[in-house]
Amino acid sequence: MFTRRFATSLAGTTLTAAALGLASLGFAATASATAVDDAFMALLHADGITPPSRARAISDAHAVCNALDEGHSSKAVIAAVAKATGLSRKGAKTFAVDAASAYCPEYVTSS
Repeated sequence: MFTRRFATSLAGTTLTAAALGLASLGFAATASATAVDDAFMALLHADGITPPSRARAISDAHAVCNALDEGHSSKAVIAAVAKATGLSRKGAKTFAVDAASAYCPEYVTSS
């Protein structure tokens, strides 16, 4: 759907052990999510996009993937990003490509 313009461009002892295992899995998932978030923010920065906040950018990026998962066209997603963020069409496309690259790479094709 999107084309990447450049290559830059988730009983007692047993219970305790299980709880520690689950905790470490949760920590690994959080660390992994943080790494993906950091990579996404680095992509935006490299492309000259400064979002109002990290949380907002990440939320909007997940919305891009959700819209693509729902079957919306890349054109519709880019228009929605432009409307939601106030970015130009070109900026919205860049944001959507960066979001898909980080969070739903199955929608990114090489050029």
